[in-house]
Amino acid sequence: MRRFVFIFGLLFLFGTAAIVEANIDKSVHVPKFPKSVDQRPEAPKLVARDNYYSPRYLQVKVVAGNEISLENKGGNIHGLVIPALSHVSVIRPGESQKIPVPQETVAGTYDFFCHLHPKMRGTIQILPKSS
Repeated sequence: MRRFVFIFGLLFLFGTAAIVEANIDKSVHVPKFPKSVDQRPEAPKLVARDNYYSPRYLQVKVVAGNEISLENKGGNIHGLVIPALSHVSVIRPGESQKIPVPQETVAGTYDFFCHLHPKMRGTIQILPKSS
């Protein structure tokens, strides 16, 4: 009986994996290495493209008046949520926004994501003022 359950479990896992693989939309092209954008901590720039952010890892130097530039170079409307900065926005194709980083923001690594496209995620590393 144990052998039957074990074999049935393996078949179920492999079958589920095959179904998931078959349902993935292969027509969407996501490059392995997205185009690079200016990643200097003093002038952070985040670009939303179709189905990914570039860069996926962004350094932000926390100084008074520092901003993150967000630009949508994709064909879709995108959202940006940065919980650590209490920021939620929507950006249309071709638009750009400036997101202020408050001076009192604590240094650390924080997540950001598109609330309209769940696979669009990344991290922001906020550096201390002295860096």
